Parts: sequence; structure tokens; C-alpha cells
Amino acid sequence: MHVSPDPITTLEQAARERDSLLDFFARDLYCTMSTAAGAENGHGEPSEEALSKAKAVADDYLAAYEEWLVQRAATNAAAGPHEGSA
Repeated sequence: MHVSPDPITTLEQAARERDSLLDFFARDLYCTMSTAAGAENGHGEPSEEALSKAKAVADDYLAAYEEWLVQRAATNAAAGPHEGSA
């Protein structure tokens, strides 16, 4: 099954999607770190402080990824169209 999300067409939609990604990543980081630290159940609800710290880390990763995407797009645009592409 292939799922195609609706295209993001506004800055507000992009900001909401980014916030959703940050929350998802932060919760996953919390779960992973809790389990790695020896917590019996790293799947509980994180505290606001833990979630805030995890979101800061997730934001750093997401910002680096966004920067990489922009650089890739610029490199691809500078290379021009590839033969065989429409």
C-alpha cells in the first residue's frame, strides 16, 4: 500500500508538520533513552521537562536534515535537468 500525504502548500502547514515531527521524534528519543538507561518501561508518558529536552535534541537533528535537503536541492538545480527526465 502506498500512501501519499496531501501536499504542504503554506508556511503554516509546514510549521504544523514540523511541530508534529518534533513531538514524534522527541517521544521516540525519550523512549529509547529511558530504555537504554535501564528503565523498566521506557514507554510511559514523558514529563514536560523530559519532552522539552528531547524536543531540543530533535530540533537540532531536524534542522541539520533541513539544511542538507536545501543543499541537495541547490546542487540538483545547479546540475540542470538530467537526460531522460520529463
